[in-house]
Amino acid sequence: MQVKRNWAYVLSFLLIFDYGLQAPRALQADSTATAHASADTAAIELPLDYVDQHLYTRLDGTGSGPLTFLVDTGSEHTGISSAIAKQMELPKSFWKKAISVNGYGNNSKDREYGEVPLFLRSAQSKVFSGSARVLDFEDFGKQLGHPLDGILGWDFFQLWCSTLDVARKQLTLRPVSDCAMRADAHVVKSKWSKQGLRLRSVISFQNGKSANALVHFDTGADATLQLNTQFRAMAGLGERGPADSEAKRWGVNGEYIADIVPVGSIKFDGDEFQVVIGGKTTILFVRKGSVSRPRWWIHGFGEARINRDGAVGNAIIEHLVWTLDPATRQIYATTAATD
Repeated sequence: MQVKRNWAYVLSFLLIFDYGLQAPRALQADSTATAHASADTAAIELPLDYVDQHLYTRLDGTGSGPLTFLVDTGSEHTGISSAIAKQMELPKSFWKKAISVNGYGNNSKDREYGEVPLFLRSAQSKVFSGSARVLDFEDFGKQLGHPLDGILGWDFFQLWCSTLDVARKQLTLRPVSDCAMRADAHVVKSKWSKQGLRLRSVISFQNGKSANALVHFDTGADATLQLNTQFRAMAGLGERGPADSEAKRWGVNGEYIADIVPVGSIKFDGDEFQVVIGGKTTILFVRKGSVSRPRWWIHGFGEARINRDGAVGNAIIEHLVWTLDPATRQIYATTAATD
């Protein structure tokens, strides 16, 4: 998850399909509608707020009113704020643990957290029942400039066949057994793990060089693409970029500095199609010390790899409809509906 500060980007999209991808029929979206379950498909539709390229939804917790959650596939675990956990009188685990949160920001010191059982509903439908981490989201919520009671993390998305349609401000949840790929959808090459999802990409830099990267699919991030320090030399950047490229950013571990740099193109490959982002597109290159570096011998291989190359954020995600399929461990993409 990341928060931007005072920077702009321009995107130009080109979708190339071997067999031609037809856009789904335009549907009217009502962002004020309450979530409901469809009788014939047992689908649960969660309305989304899309504010400053961050996604939020509201769910009911046991013994509480509606709670606001950041929709964040970049967070491995679902979390609840310490203030809400206290208000709901949730029973805490006996043991507390210390972790260094895997994410962006210069303050990656270990922090203590507890875990609580959390039950979440949308209308009469139960959508989550499991363990949630109790963390202090006060500073992060201030940076977002939006009410924040918790985070729906990657563990939430592994429970459902989830279709994210940012253009329609809707997250649709279906049973995993009902996650057959639609006729107009295509598989995007990726690697699925319990820590998250990484998309295969090829980034072409303005100096003519290109690099392969596995970028974290992160709906908690607002950027187009954020690359880590190992790509700076290939893009022709030193430890510090040009003076006019510096940007202050804010992530789960606090503030950090990155460089906003134009890029030639970004390509995501699918089995039958390619998504190419070109034109006057900019991406972020983080500077040394801007991202936590988990060690495989302590945190495991998956945790060490998930943010190793970088992350793709909502500035790209918003342009397509994405379906996450835990049964096949794949992600499907279709074009977004237009009114």
